[in-house]
Amino acid sequence: MHTTEEVIQANIKLHTHLVDKYRDTEPHYRPENIRHVDGIMGSLRREAPGGTLLDVGCGMGFIIDIAKGHFTKIRGVDVTQAMIERVDCASSACDISVQLAQVEQLPFQQDSFDAASAYALLHHLTDLAPAFKEICRVLKPGGVFYSDLDPNYYFWEAFNSLPEKGPYSGFVQRELNAVKHKDDELEADFGVDPKLLATAETLKHEGGGFKEEDLRKMLLEAGFSDVSIRYFWFLGEASVIHGDQSACADALRAHLIQMLPLSRHLFKYVSVWARK
Repeated sequence: MHTTEEVIQANIKLHTHLVDKYRDTEPHYRPENIRHVDGIMGSLRREAPGGTLLDVGCGMGFIIDIAKGHFTKIRGVDVTQAMIERVDCASSACDISVQLAQVEQLPFQQDSFDAASAYALLHHLTDLAPAFKEICRVLKPGGVFYSDLDPNYYFWEAFNSLPEKGPYSGFVQRELNAVKHKDDELEADFGVDPKLLATAETLKHEGGGFKEEDLRKMLLEAGFSDVSIRYFWFLGEASVIHGDQSACADALRAHLIQMLPLSRHLFKYVSVWARK
């Protein structure tokens, strides 16, 4: 297991290297996901009517760019200077600023924010417990924490158990290749050292993603009173959205959600909604 400092330094090195290519390597910049997250930010704003948001692990400002249309005050923190230099803080309707800080040591007073977000961040940490406690500390009573786009353990477990070759459909084979060979592609296309990536994403590579039961337990122990674990991006969703059956995507997603927990291995990502 890597130390917290080792993982932080690996993330700084990795994201400094990727800063000019980040939008090309991360799936959350796809238009359909931006629309999805915009809807979530609207829901989060309604759940946190005070209008202040802390974005933890803000990167280049993916969440900030969307949230500035919903919130009145946003603060962002990240450990990589090269990333926060790319954040667009300009807004006539929202007070935005960013600074260097790590999630375990947030530079804010207790009860400062109505909402907090952590998008694609959790798998870049070494220990979720102190991170959850610190996020809970800076949230106001009744404040809401939202995280998303972190790997679902049950999805990874299902794919890692499959043989590399088999009579698979195209989208199953693509996801199987992504699970087992994504690091190789990043090395070939962007010169990313697989060992560096494995250190930067230690909770994904060593733990295989996140279990709903573990997340719920840690969030409750951190001080949250109401925890909801949700699942996002079902197997083959891209083929449905971009194919002839795009109108069926919402119905199919709703059907799979109704079948939880039996269907949870079919969702790629896990999301957290927790109220202080």
